[in-house]
Amino acid sequence: MKHVFLLALVIAFWEAPPVVTGISPVTVGVLNYLQGNLNLTVHCKSKDNDLGIHVLPVYGRYQWQINPNVLKTSVFSCSLSMRDGSLSYDIYSYERDHNRCPTECVWDVKTEGLVGLSEDVAQPNIFVKWPGHAN
Repeated sequence: MKHVFLLALVIAFWEAPPVVTGISPVTVGVLNYLQGNLNLTVHCKSKDNDLGIHVLPVYGRYQWQINPNVLKTSVFSCSLSMRDGSLSYDIYSYERDHNRCPTECVWDVKTEGLVGLSEDVAQPNIFVKWPGHAN
């Protein structure tokens, strides 16, 4: 009986709202700033959630909210593709991002690569080049 109670307690905290866990939700956004009027295809998922495929026109934005888990291991990976290439990257990782962008993690997708903007000016932005891109 003790094990059943402990299991129920673990499940309750795993799915607990931020008020219980003390971890605030985070908004994650991907913006298409590709030159040449190129669409951007975005497919993001975590271990538990597949957010589906979204096609963003130039200046289009796709965003969602993450409730980081109590173990602080939340990761969302996105596959990004355009006419000239594709890449996959962990758009949100609690370990990397909880100080860099504690409430909103915004990623600008540009012709040169992916730019993760930091909310904290003391934290550097992240830059990821498109594979095979000269710049």
